[in-house]
Amino acid sequence: MSRFTKTDWLDLGLAELSASGLTAIRIDKLCASAGRTKGSFYHHFSGREDFVAALLDHWQQNLTEAVIRETEQELDPVAKLITLNRITEELDMGVETVLRRWAGTEPSVATAIAKVDKRRIDYVASLLMQAKDISVRQAVDLAVMNYTSLVGSQLVFTDICQDRRKRIAQIYVDMLDNLPDHA
Repeated sequence: MSRFTKTDWLDLGLAELSASGLTAIRIDKLCASAGRTKGSFYHHFSGREDFVAALLDHWQQNLTEAVIRETEQELDPVAKLITLNRITEELDMGVETVLRRWAGTEPSVATAIAKVDKRRIDYVASLLMQAKDISVRQAVDLAVMNYTSLVGSQLVFTDICQDRRKRIAQIYVDMLDNLPDHA
C-alpha cells in the first residue's frame, strides 16, 4: 500500500466535503474513506482543527491561486477574463456551497471565505481595469457582479445547467465588449 500524503488527505477532504457535506469532515469518516488508520491521519495533522485549517488553505490554493495562475497564461486581459470564466464553468464547485453554509457556524471558515472572496474580486477588478478604460469603482462593481453571479448560481436550489451558465457568461462578455477600450 502506497503512503498517503498530506495532499492526499486534503484532496480527500475536499472531495468528501463536496460529496457528503460537513459530516464527512470527521476523522473516523475520513480514515474509513481513505482506508487508512487514525495514526496515518495524525502523522500529518494534530487534530480536526489543524486539518480544517490546512483544508481551507488547500481549497484556496487549488480553487483560487491555481485558477489565477492558469488564467495568467493568457497575455491579453480580455482573454484572461474569458479564460477565467471558462475555467470556473468547468470546475466542480460543490465544495464552495458547503463551505459557504459552514461559514455561518464556523468563524475560521467565514474568515477563509472572506479572504478568498476578496482575492477573487480584486483579481477580476484588476483584469477589468487592464482591459477597459473604466474607473476602479466601476471595475470593482463589475467584478462583484460577475462573482456574485457565480456564487449565487451555486447557492440557488434551481438547477442552473451548463448551457445556461455559458449563456450568462456570454452576456457578461458582451457587456464587457461595450465598455470603452483604453485610448
